[in-house]
Amino acid sequence: MTDDTATTAIPHAGIAMVLPQDWFVVELTDDEQRVADVTALVAQQLGDSDELAPLREHLTRDLLAQTARAAQAHGLLLAISLMQVDGVPVPASVTVHHLPGARLDDHGRAVIAEVARTDAAPGQSVDLGETPHGVVLRRVRATHLSHDVSDLTEQGTTVETFVVDYWVEPTGTQDLVQLTFASPLLGARDALVTLFDTVTRSVHAVPVDAEG
Repeated sequence: MTDDTATTAIPHAGIAMVLPQDWFVVELTDDEQRVADVTALVAQQLGDSDELAPLREHLTRDLLAQTARAAQAHGLLLAISLMQVDGVPVPASVTVHHLPGARLDDHGRAVIAEVARTDAAPGQSVDLGETPHGVVLRRVRATHLSHDVSDLTEQGTTVETFVVDYWVEPTGTQDLVQLTFASPLLGARDALVTLFDTVTRSVHAVPVDAEG
């Protein structure tokens, strides 16, 4: 990571992570904040011109629906890349989920391995490793996503996307954390997986905020 990063803490879940500063974070555990974050994201990307009003409405509706689904699935946050390289957007996203009661012990690894086999696809890889803060299991796969949230310019389409799932067990926590990254930039897969690995390696335990 470079200086162009920021730590995103989720105190009530007892974890924090470091994301590039040009990733926009949508809080999923507070419905009012989720709506406010989506509204701010759309305004930041599309401005307030009358000509773009229909697109703003469409994008807002799509993002609210997608973030609501993520929230219902125990999502903690959704972060969307607003990165650009030489003026070219680098679309990507990550959804972070809390998995209470799940562990990366032998049983937990067997359960996740079974999920990976059930959802197997050509070119999929699964590997187990270590981060500075605990154990991590990574799965890289390709899929097709409709209304891909990682690309704000391609709403309403189905695009070929690569997805990287991580199951992390930060030292000092009692539960597993799942991070699911997605991007349609297949040509930049290796570079983006390196970035995703780096973000995942930053996931660490923080004191739990019981009031969060």
